[in-house]
Amino acid sequence: AGEIRLLAKRNADNRVAIAEAGAIPLLVTLLSTPDSCTQEHAVTALLYLSICEDNKGIIVSSGAVPSIVHVLKKGSRYSKG
Repeated sequence: AGEIRLLAKRNADNRVAIAEAGAIPLLVTLLSTPDSCTQEHAVTALLYLSICEDNKGIIVSSGAVPSIVHVLKKGSRYSKG
């Protein structure tokens, strides 16, 4: 998740390619892992991916929103901002 986060941060082409490769549902799955660092990387990767308008619908339809809210409420001080 950390590497995907870095790739998604860098440019728009990466955001499109990552989504086309099917990474969004996998990142959503990682939001439920017990490892808070992995959760934070997944949330941040989804944030960067959501910059691309086409990815927003995929993120929502993948069921990410409740899991993102959970991570942000229960996560570390870093994930809470």
